[in-house]
Amino acid sequence: MIFGAFVAFLISGVIGGYKVAIIISSIIIILVVISIFRQLRTKIIINGNGLLINDGKKEFNYNLNEVHISSEQRNNDSFFLYLYTEDGNKEMFDLSSLGKRKYNELIEDLGVVGVKSKTIKLNDVNKNN
Repeated sequence: MIFGAFVAFLISGVIGGYKVAIIISSIIIILVVISIFRQLRTKIIINGNGLLINDGKKEFNYNLNEVHISSEQRNNDSFFLYLYTEDGNKEMFDLSSLGKRKYNELIEDLGVVGVKSKTIKLNDVNKNN
């Protein structure tokens, strides 16, 4: 965030003067702060078979028996939860603000990994015979 504002400040200072640089840097910092506060407002509640996700803008309610859940982790700092409903809808939630430890606890509580996770049976089909 600070690096981006600093680069914008330097580029704008060379092109349009330092007043423009200060304005552009301020806008970048404000947008980043707004983004951070939106992510911090994300709430996740697991209650029995119910899952409630409030991303700060909208509230999502799911029955855990009626959705399929998958998880994606990128570089130990980006965490995504995917929910697939029976009617074919897919929702993606960026939960990077939780951090690695809390995100891993969440996916274990949801049964994506760990003791609660379902066993996956794989069948090998030999097409040569």
